[in-house]
Amino acid sequence: MKSKLFYAIMMAAFISCSTESTAVVNPVDAKKSGEIINFEKSIKSLTLPENLPTEEEKRNQKSIELSDRRKDILIPSALELIKSTGASDQEITNNTQGDRDKILTWAVKIYNEKLNKTPQKTLND
Repeated sequence: MKSKLFYAIMMAAFISCSTESTAVVNPVDAKKSGEIINFEKSIKSLTLPENLPTEEEKRNQKSIELSDRRKDILIPSALELIKSTGASDQEITNNTQGDRDKILTWAVKIYNEKLNKTPQKTLND
C-alpha cells in the first residue's frame, strides 16, 4: 500500500509540472539519461486527453491507484529505466513476478536515485 501511495504521489508531482514547457533546454535536463527522459515523458503523457481516466475507470477506482490501462503506458519506459541499471529480464521477472505495481515502484526508486546523482542547479548558477 505504501509503495502504491508513493508512486501515486510521484505521479501527481510530475503531472503538476507537466504543463510547463520552454523552448530553451534546461542544463539539468541535458545531463539526464535517455531512460530518465523517456520515463518522464511517459509520466507526462498521462495528462494527454486520450490517456486521462475514463468515466468507467473513475467509477471503478477504489483508491488513487492508476488503472491498468494507464499503468501499461508507463511499463515500457519503466522497464527501460530498470534495465539501464544492468538488471536482466530474468532478474526483473524474479523480483516482480510481472506485477506492474512492483515494476513501477522499482522504476520510481531508480528514477529518484538517478535524479539525486544528477547535478542540480544552485542559486549561484
